[in-house]
Amino acid sequence: MTKATAKPVDPVIDFLKRLSKDDQNVMADFVAWASGERGPAEIERVHEFIEEAEHHIRNSRAKLDRVEAATALLGFFRDHSRRLGMHERFLATICGALCTYFQNRKIWDPAVEACEFLVSRAIPDEDGVGFHDRLDWLYRQRARRGVD
Repeated sequence: MTKATAKPVDPVIDFLKRLSKDDQNVMADFVAWASGERGPAEIERVHEFIEEAEHHIRNSRAKLDRVEAATALLGFFRDHSRRLGMHERFLATICGALCTYFQNRKIWDPAVEACEFLVSRAIPDEDGVGFHDRLDWLYRQRARRGVD
């Protein structure tokens, strides 16, 4: 008799399934898992999940709490992106898309948070300029709404 070897379980597959079902706890669980020590193959899977999560946040049919999910993602970037070696273009793409999504919907706080993260890391936008002008504009918009 031969023993069946258990196939290693890929937690990212589970996270992606839960994300597609709009599980409200998936972002917190992902951040807890991804915050630990990860090997190169797992880091690639982390990137894959982040790209899908960003797309899901912007998806109009998603029932996920977008602000909460974006905040979790930005907190993860702030705490772990350097350790995981995330390239600044990757961060600019994801955070820029989140910022634009919230900016277009006039949800100022997460838009400001995404832009502040990019400015704090001196990550340039597609034109090679900083996000400073955009952040300044977001601050003015938020102040107009009496949120500041």
